Amino acid sequence: MVTLKDVAELAGVAPITVSRVINYPQSVKERTRLKVERAIKQLNYSPNNIARSLVTNRTNIIGVLLSNIANPYFSEFILGVETKARKLGKSIIICNAMDYESAKSNVNLLLEQRVDGMIFTSLEFDSIALQEQLFRELEEINENRKHTVPIVLVDPFPRQTLLPSILIDNYMAGSLAMEHLHELGHEVIAHLNLNRDANVWIDRFRAYRDAQAKKGIQLNTGHIALIDKEDVRVAEEAAYSLLRADPRPTAIFAANDLLAVGALQAAHRMKIKIPEELSIIGIDGNDIAKHSYPRMTTVAHPRYQLGELSAELLIDLINGKEDVARQMVNCTLQVNESTGPVLIQPEGIHE
Repeated sequence: MVTLKDVAELAGVAPITVSRVINYPQSVKERTRLKVERAIKQLNYSPNNIARSLVTNRTNIIGVLLSNIANPYFSEFILGVETKARKLGKSIIICNAMDYESAKSNVNLLLEQRVDGMIFTSLEFDSIALQEQLFRELEEINENRKHTVPIVLVDPFPRQTLLPSILIDNYMAGSLAMEHLHELGHEVIAHLNLNRDANVWIDRFRAYRDAQAKKGIQLNTGHIALIDKEDVRVAEEAAYSLLRADPRPTAIFAANDLLAVGALQAAHRMKIKIPEELSIIGIDGNDIAKHSYPRMTTVAHPRYQLGELSAELLIDLINGKEDVARQMVNCTLQVNESTGPVLIQPEGIHE
């Protein structure tokens, strides 16, 4: 069996130099690094990852916890994380964290696997209190010398956390959606959202409420539907009630693209023309929106960029960088085929 010492002898360097080439190639002069790499290739040497982790106290693995791995929103995010992590010499483990118990269990699992760090995104428990409880525990892990596991949060998260974070302004995303509908002349706008005590959904609802208030339009409870499950079919059922309201909305602002597609399906089944009779807009920029018919107008998150940024930030922390500030990522309005100018404004909208 070829050993690290064999590689060192063939390359004419000390064993520690071989170790540095394997773990920290940027710290070794190019001429020396090339000699070591040639020796590794010639001897077909494969480092023992377990032994290496014992020496370096690193596994070169990072954990990524998601609220719902089945949500297509996360596909590009994970691709961004994995691509950047691989470039920086790390592998990833992906875990679901749909509620407090599963999140806590998977945190413990990742700690047992001795991951170098963890990324959390879009944790949406039944209450903000449970979400904040987990993040307090994460702060303790982050500061505990026994673990020394850096943690990065990707929106949403409790406002008061001290953990390094990458933020999305969900209020601004909702405001962009409403501004687009108002510019098209819509006033009777329904809102489809999730009935969850989490900042992401609360901020998007506030954007809807405030935008209507600025136009002098009173909220109509018949134009608001809050559902308990992030599911296209459930969203479709809720959209039926919105589309039977009096006056019938000329537009629906859905809090994400999955819900928007549910509204789109309800409109199709009710033979309501999109966008001639009803405009629909979502948030996130999911693939599901790109492939809907007609194509969904959405306020898109730069999901691949979010993945890259979160991996880069975490690996900077793992490598000892301390002056890491919170980063804000902007969303962009993507106008497609599901929104258009209002043709007939229902009467009585200011009542």
